[in-house]
Parts: sequence; C-alpha cells; structure tokens
Amino acid sequence: MNMNCVALLWFVLFAFCPFSVPDSIPIGMFKTECHDRHFWLSVSANFLGQKFRFDVQGGSEVHEISDQWAAECGYTFTIDSWGDLQLRASYLACLVENQKESEFRLLVWFVNKDSNGVEKSYPLLLTCPLQIPWGPRELVCEENYMEVSVLKRVPPDDHMGMAWGTPAPVGLDAGLREWRVVFRIPALHQEGGMKEETVPVKMAHLLGYHINTTDTRILMRCPYGSKLAYTLQQDETEVEVVSPTILYKVKWTLMTVDMSVACTKNHARMDGSHVLWSFPRDLPPLVQPPFIEKGLKFGVRGRYLSECVAHQRGYMIHDNNGTLEVRIPFGAEGGFIKSHLIDGHYSQSYFVDLFLLRVWEDAAWSLTRQQTFRALSIRHLPRPITFINRTVTSKGEFSVSLCCFPADVSLVNVSIADQLLVWEEMERSGVRLSQNPLQNNSYTYMLQIPFEHPLISQKYLGDRFRRYTFSGVFSFILFPDEDIYNHPVSVEAELQDVVLPKLEGECTERGVHFVAYYGNIESFEWNMYVGEMRLDWELVELGGLSLDAHERYLSLEVPLYAPGMVYEGLGLHGLLVSVTVRLVHFEVAEEQTHLQRCVFPVRELLVCLPKGRMVVMVDTAGASPSVNPNHTALLDPACRPLETDHSRAIFSFSINSCGTVAKNDGDQIIYRNEVRNMPPFPPHLRPLSQPQPHYRVPLACVHPENGDRSLTIYLPSHTPTSTPLPHTQKRASYIKHHEDKDERRYGLPVGG
Repeated sequence: MNMNCVALLWFVLFAFCPFSVPDSIPIGMFKTECHDRHFWLSVSANFLGQKFRFDVQGGSEVHEISDQWAAECGYTFTIDSWGDLQLRASYLACLVENQKESEFRLLVWFVNKDSNGVEKSYPLLLTCPLQIPWGPRELVCEENYMEVSVLKRVPPDDHMGMAWGTPAPVGLDAGLREWRVVFRIPALHQEGGMKEETVPVKMAHLLGYHINTTDTRILMRCPYGSKLAYTLQQDETEVEVVSPTILYKVKWTLMTVDMSVACTKNHARMDGSHVLWSFPRDLPPLVQPPFIEKGLKFGVRGRYLSECVAHQRGYMIHDNNGTLEVRIPFGAEGGFIKSHLIDGHYSQSYFVDLFLLRVWEDAAWSLTRQQTFRALSIRHLPRPITFINRTVTSKGEFSVSLCCFPADVSLVNVSIADQLLVWEEMERSGVRLSQNPLQNNSYTYMLQIPFEHPLISQKYLGDRFRRYTFSGVFSFILFPDEDIYNHPVSVEAELQDVVLPKLEGECTERGVHFVAYYGNIESFEWNMYVGEMRLDWELVELGGLSLDAHERYLSLEVPLYAPGMVYEGLGLHGLLVSVTVRLVHFEVAEEQTHLQRCVFPVRELLVCLPKGRMVVMVDTAGASPSVNPNHTALLDPACRPLETDHSRAIFSFSINSCGTVAKNDGDQIIYRNEVRNMPPFPPHLRPLSQPQPHYRVPLACVHPENGDRSLTIYLPSHTPTSTPLPHTQKRASYIKHHEDKDERRYGLPVGG
C-alpha cells in the first residue's frame, strides 16, 4: 500500500531543524510504503554513499538510529538481499506521532556521506493510516526485537477512588511511575519451576524493556537476549520468551495484563531441495487451550502472497506434529541468489526476506495477531550445474543446455576442441548460442552446433556407424567479484551416416589404373594396400607407381611389372595379371577391396618360378631364314613347345630336365638352357633346297644356393645373364607364395 503522504517539510523544518539546508531528493532513490503496523522505507543501493545513517525527529528531539536504541524503540534497518538499505518502523515506535490511533506520522532523515566526507541530508515525512483496526493482542517478532501490545482494559464506572490512577499517556516519569512489572523466569535449582521477579517500570526500562501506553493500548518491547528473557526448547526449535505481567490501578481496581511474547530463534536449513524454517504452533506462554487457528499468510519483501502465487512459487507450510514448517524451493522467485566460486566449485547462497502473519483464538484472548519477520539465508550451498542434452541424432546437430544461472552469472565464452569462441564470434563460426530466461529470474544457456562442424571430432565405429563428440568448456563470470568459473561438457552421438570409400579399376596400356573415391570419412583414416604392401612413398618410388590426389578421389596407376602385381598365367593370348587394391580403416580394420585382372599381349618372356621351373615364350618372327615355331626345342630335342602359333612357342620345364645345365657362381646357381631350331626329320634327310636355319635363344635362371627362391622375369632375347625386368627380383617379398606350393599357384603352364 502506498503512503498517503511522503513530503519534504521545508517550511516547517527550517523553524527548528538542527540540520543544514536539506538537499533535494533524487527521483527513484527512495521508496516508501505502509504495511499493516509498519512504516517501510527503502533507499536504492545505487544511492548509498561511503557512510550513511538514519535519524528520526519528534518535535525538537532528533535521535540517531543506533543498534541498541533501534531494538528498544521499534526500528529495524538492514541491507536487504538486493543491496538496498531498508528501514522498518513500528507504528508504536519511539518518536512516532500518533493521531488518535488512526494515523501515524514519522519524520525520517537519511544522511549520506560521500568519499570526501561531505554529508547530505534528505528529510522525509512518512504518513500512514491504520488500515486494519487493532486487535486485542498483537505480537511482533522482528529481526532485532520482540514487541507486544494489548488493548488497555478499564474497570466499570461504579468503581471509585484515585489510587494508582493512570491518565492518558504522557512521559514515562509522569504516567508510568507507579506501574509494576512481574517477570516470570525459570528457577535455577527447580527443574521446570518458575519464579517471579517484580520491578518498577523505570527499572524495567533500564533493563532494556520499553513499556508505554497509548490512548487504547499498552506496549512492551525488548531486544533479543534481554536480561529477564529465557529460552524454551520445543522439539528441534529454540524459542526466546519474555513473560511479564504488568500491574496498574485504575480508580480502585488493580488491573493486570499478561504481556508475554515469544519468538523463534532457529535459522533456516536445507531439507532436500527446499529451504526449511520451523516454529512451534502453540507455545504455553502465548496460547491457552483451546486453540483455534484463524489464518496464516506469507509475505516476501513486504508484500503478502496470495494462495495462488504462493502455490505457483512452491511456497508451502504445514503442521508437523505441532511444529509449523515453512518450505521454500531453493532459488524460488521472491528470494535472491548470490553466486560464489569456492575452490573452483560453483556454489550459491539464497536469501529470502520472509514475513508471516498468524491469527488465532484461545481461551485467554479472543484474537491474537502475530507478525514475524525473518531474513532466511542458506549460504555457500554447492550447486551442481544441470546439464541437459537435447540432441536429436536424426537432426544432425548437438543441442545442449546448462541450467540454471542467476542474474549475477554471465557466460563469457565457450572453448570447443581447444578453440576459444567469444559470444560475438559464435554465429559467424556456425555455432548458435542463446540465453533463455526462466520464471524465477534465472537463465539457461543453450548451444547448438552441427555434427559436421570442423570443431566436432568424429570416429568411425564400423558398419557405417560414426560417433560424433562435442567437447567444450563453458566459461562464466561471477559478479561483482569477477571470478571465472569453467564448466566442461562432453556429449557423444552415434549415427549410421557413413558413405564408405569406393574403389574402381581399369586396364591401361601401361598397367592398371585405380580410382579411390573418398566417401564422407576423412581420407587419413584409411590405409591403402597394393597387394599386401601398404602404400607409402617408398613403395611409390620403388614400383614406379603414379599417385595423384584430387578433391573427391585419389588416382593410382600400377605399372605392369610393379610390386603387388600377381602374374596368373602366360599363354598365346598374353600375360594374365591381377592386382588387388584395399582400403583398410586403421582402427576398426574394416576394408574395401577391388581386384582387377588384365591381359597384356607379349611376344617373348622368360619366367623363373620359385619351385624350380622355367616358363618361356619365344618369338621366331625375326629369324632369317624363317623358323617354324613348331620345329623349336630345348637342349633336349625331346622337349618341344606346349603351344605355338604362326611365330611364337611356349615351353614349360623343370630346371632339372630338358638338358638344363647348372653352374655354381658364388652363393648362387645359374641354370642354363636354350631354344633351338630342331626340325622333326633327321639331318641327313633334310632337302638340299631347304638348308636348316641357325636359330638359338639362350635361357638362364638364377637362384640362391641356399634359401628361398624368388619369381623373376626376363626378356629371353637378352643374354642369359641379363638383368631381370624392373622390380621382379624384389617382388618376391611382396607376392603370395611358399616353397611347398606348385607352380600352378601362378597359373603358368607346367609339364614338358
């Protein structure tokens, strides 16, 4: 409820004000309200100087609000959870002007001192009407004091006499001098027993008890921990109690009034995810059975909450075997969250400026209203960050959220795969980042990044499945201390989206040409093999291979006599060769294979097989005079061609047959033979008109004396000791063969 009047009393103040000329009040820095039985005044945190204070003025008396004086006189000032300076003053506080119990006025000076020591004073006249009539008994449990006021009882009119008469309220000495106060306190040596101690009102005042009257009410107020207070333990709740009875006479009647007051001392604690604060439902000093609860209302920061709003925020109160428990979700709206970084771990403190209004009826009082003000706090509670993985694999992007951060935490940057991205760079780099508000004034941060983003790591799992991994660190700044909190996040997703590499091959004049299309996996994850040999630069240089990388594919050409080429057969149709190229994933060992066979036409060739056979094709087309290939033979004339055409002949024989001659040459043996022109009729029957042509082709195979033999290929038209064709000597270490296998392994002709 807004105040009826908040005014600057310039013309009145100057007449008796001890201050200098007041300063003009800045707009929006002060907020004043009327609440039930209290003035409320807030000063914005932005307006507070180096030092500040409140002074109150009543008539010509000005009093600074010190801690002790405030507790005795009904003032409470605190820095609330939002950093604003807050002053609450009871309508029955000292120096409040009471206008016939219906309107209350208070003149407050706010004094602000800047860093240069210059003071500025701002006077405010607070005026509040009494909206709800006073009840028979009203209790207040403030942060720094307890207060009770009751309706002043008067005797019937037929009672005569003036002893201990009590006029309308005036000064303490004049009006309350002869009142007596009887305090009930626990007896030291009597368990559960009580004793009484009677003191004059003036003595009670010296002990910290403020006792006064208005036209209709009697008031008692005292700070916590006063001299004659005591503590009751009920279950797990501590309650501070003051139990005075005030005695006074009106006319001939001795009047007594119970002025007991009790307030809970316990602090809030965490119970699961809720802030829990409890207090007894009915204490014997305050309640005389039978007890009837008439109402209970929540309030936060001076505002009552409707049942609907309290339910929406999760505020609850229930009776647990005579103990009333207030439960508020940690971080619920209405409170204030402060973030901390302790030993690198994120934690939060939560503050709720709570007040409760209870109304009940019992045997002693037809109605009691009790207001309780408590600043509940939970400090440095470790708060794990809630990570929410919203990734839908089929959408092909990561979507992650971190929750929930209060307003004093702000995201600064995100490091993905060790690359730092500040907020402004996110969108340009293909990363979407958003800050989304929640109902309790906190935020979630959501990050979205495609699977195919360069900063997302990929791992092939086999069977076309691929694992995508997002690994990042979210960096937050905590205000106002500017601590940096780093929160790592790692998310994986598996998707069967792999396009495997594809191999194609074709025969060329020079050899075999292969094309390897990359697919959508990084090419470096695959190893290429030619035969059983891993393709590397040594193999490329050794075998004369040609390698050419393009954007979408890799081109490889394998020459006819290169390592990895398998010679499967030699016939008049040509040399049958094959080469197998494989792509093998270096982790899952999954492979793609292509076998390419080609037939290359040849005129002459000598093949030395590991098992000790020789296969040779000779071409007689160049002989002069001409030689019929059907009339050719080896050193042993019985060894004739296996196959011939019009100019070529093919022989296949063991190195231990057909007249082959072996000769030791150091650590190797040279096996020699030759192809000759050997007509099928005896020489003495040869016609004189057809002289026998001179035709001779030397053959030689070289094998180690001890050890494995290798496959070698020569051109037989060269000398027997000529160098084999390129790479065929070393090729033996690359091809598949064993000593115990027959030459049929190579598909070459045998026999003869």
